[in-house]
Amino acid sequence: IHMSIIRLVRLLTILPLTYISVALAQEPDADLHKAAEKGDTATVRALLANNASVNAQDSKGVTALMLAAAASHSETVELLLKHGADPNLRDRDGDTALKYAAWNDDVFVVEALIAKGAQVDLASELNITPLRVAATSGNTTVVEALLKRGANPNIRGRDGKTALSFAVGRDYHEIVRLLKDAGALEE
Repeated sequence: IHMSIIRLVRLLTILPLTYISVALAQEPDADLHKAAEKGDTATVRALLANNASVNAQDSKGVTALMLAAAASHSETVELLLKHGADPNLRDRDGDTALKYAAWNDDVFVVEALIAKGAQVDLASELNITPLRVAATSGNTTVVEALLKRGANPNIRGRDGKTALSFAVGRDYHEIVRLLKDAGALEE
């Protein structure tokens, strides 16, 4: 009986470790998201080397690439792309890493995403494109980069508005000029 108790105690001490190791095996993806959002490229590199999934999506469909792009962490974005991050994955709202990047005036991140295949006119569930986001945010350099890569200035959101609508409404004169030069139609 004494030996059976010892075996049982050993089993009970080993069993939780199994559950802990399973939980830890699932942590790299969450840690990858945190590191990407912070721009901690060294940690991202280490996690990818330890088999974190570069395209893992959280409960909202957000990827590490989206988080890094939203925060303008160009070095982290480039590393994720180098490891195969898909720039056209969509979150739950249909947003892509390029749309996240368009909120910022960081043309380097936008260019890196486009160079790796990000579709410039890929719109969200509300049919809002990266160009409209950049125009709404007043990000002239991003608007210019998207237009040079073929972004369509006449795509309307479900609300019927285009990038030009927002640029005019916010008095972004340079963006209005860029959009009109690219063929944007007056409302």
